[in-house]
This record gives sequence, C-alpha cells and structure tokens, in this order.
Amino acid sequence: MSLLHSTKSTEVIAALKKIPDQGNASLVKPLLRTYLAWPDDADIQERIEKILGELKTQEAIPELISALEDGEFDSLRAMIISVFWHACIYPTDELDVLIKNAIRGDYMVAVEVVTVVENSDVFTDPDLVQEFMLDIEEFLDDNPDAPHASVLEQLKTILKGQYNL
Repeated sequence: MSLLHSTKSTEVIAALKKIPDQGNASLVKPLLRTYLAWPDDADIQERIEKILGELKTQEAIPELISALEDGEFDSLRAMIISVFWHACIYPTDELDVLIKNAIRGDYMVAVEVVTVVENSDVFTDPDLVQEFMLDIEEFLDDNPDAPHASVLEQLKTILKGQYNL
C-alpha cells in the first residue's frame, strides 16, 4: 500500500483499487492521509470515502476514534464521523468523543454527530449522558451565537428522548 503515498494519481488510484471491498481497519489513517494529500482530486477523494464507508467492521471503530482525536485530521472530522453511519458501525462506548467533536466542530461535524446518535442504539449509561448534556449546555451558554448552536440543541433533544431524561 506504499502507492497510497505516491505523487502520481494513477498509482494512488491503482492502490485504492486493490483495497478489498470490505476494507481493512488498519488502512483508516493511511487512507485519510492520502485524502488530505489530494485536495484537488475528487476521484481519489470519492474512492477513499467509498472505501471507508464500506468498512463494516467493528475493528474500524478504534481507528476512526483515534483519527477523530488526532489533530492531523481536524479538517476531516465530519467525513470521519459520517463513516460510522455509512458503514453501520457505531461507537457505543465513545459517545464522549462524538459529543466533544460536536461541540468543538463546525455545523457539519455537529450534523454528522446528530445522525450517528439518531441511528444508534443506546450508547452509555444515563448519568454519563447527563454529563455530556451539561457540556453542551455550558458551551451554548458561553457561545450562544455559535453557527452550530441549533444543531447542538437538536442533539440535546435527541439524547433526552433516547435516555428519557
């Protein structure tokens, strides 16, 4: 997979074509790095998004969570979070990471978090969810005009409904 780091788009595309349909969790970060390396090549980026969206393995969750917590991939947070619901893999033990990204992210990151939470089974215990909701409320109190404030309010409503709070 060293061709993922080639400077020739034809070699990168050839490498992407060799990745199995069901993907491989160990390729998450190399694929994200390749995505970042080709900002003006929609073909390469679409191929990578398709591969990531077809991971469909629970082993990808820790890799995706690690990528979310890695500053190298800050500009890809919305796309990374969308992989969870595209691949139908849900980070049920990592609601805190999703909430943190919704708060510190932009509008699209928050929308992707809402989508993952809406489509997931119960994540964690209600006491932790209440803490996460307080984090959201604190952010909204400090930043009432944040561009993603309405989406964070929607996230709070969804969490309240899912956990009967």
